[in-house]
Amino acid sequence: MPNAILRYVHNKPVPASITLVEGNVLRVKLEAIDKRYTLVAVSDYPNVLEVTGSTHNSRADSWAFAVTARSAGSAKLMMKSERGARDSALTITPALVSVTVKKAVSLPDPGSDAGLLVRLFLVEVPAPQEWAFTGISSSEDAREAMRMMRRVIANRLDSGSTKEFMAAGARDIRGIVTASDRGSVQFEGFEHYPQIDKEKQKMIEARMAILNDATNGWQEKYAAFYEAALSTATEPLRPDPSPTGLFAWRTKGSRSPSPEFVEFKTLGGNTFFTHKRYRIPGR
Repeated sequence: MPNAILRYVHNKPVPASITLVEGNVLRVKLEAIDKRYTLVAVSDYPNVLEVTGSTHNSRADSWAFAVTARSAGSAKLMMKSERGARDSALTITPALVSVTVKKAVSLPDPGSDAGLLVRLFLVEVPAPQEWAFTGISSSEDAREAMRMMRRVIANRLDSGSTKEFMAAGARDIRGIVTASDRGSVQFEGFEHYPQIDKEKQKMIEARMAILNDATNGWQEKYAAFYEAALSTATEPLRPDPSPTGLFAWRTKGSRSPSPEFVEFKTLGGNTFFTHKRYRIPGR
């Protein structure tokens, strides 16, 4: 009995159970198929998983199918073969693919503190594809960097002198993040938040696109990266890791914001600073 293996377009075999996100297009193929067979892709719930394209290459004896995840739910994908009455049945492995479709992840309300912080973290902390050359070994390292960033913002707000950080009169974290003075800004690209600089907005959208693409080999790490950003933005403020309090960060290799700032730690391409005059309560 002839046998064929269902594969992704990059040749890796398709497992019997997979997960997609709404809007994902799954592309699979079957190669070296005898010309006597005609193949058809079938979904038991087209409203969840719809077959949106089928291509036959007679020269290469191959079949390719595109399947689109339409809505959250579960469905089964099966490849059926039609053959002549005297031909042996074609066995396809796996015979049935169970597909779970998840809802796409959306950013929090931009008007909320969490919405602001998540967007800032996604811009300021290196994404998974940059971890290898920025000193981040896992999503936990990324989470630590995010927690220190949140601490910097909270410490500035609670410093008793927000004008020291170009944010005179700031009453919330948005006032700290959007701080500017005659063209100088504290958090580049966020000075007009909720409007974000075009290039940084494109960066956020690109990272969210990978997060919501389960056919992308980086998706799992981006999901952990986003979860770190969301949990850090919404959890109770963690204790400050420095002896006196963190008050700034800059890209690794950049000079201190001023002689008043003292280097504390470098992580994930950013260097964090304490301050010579300002302290958090109890330090």
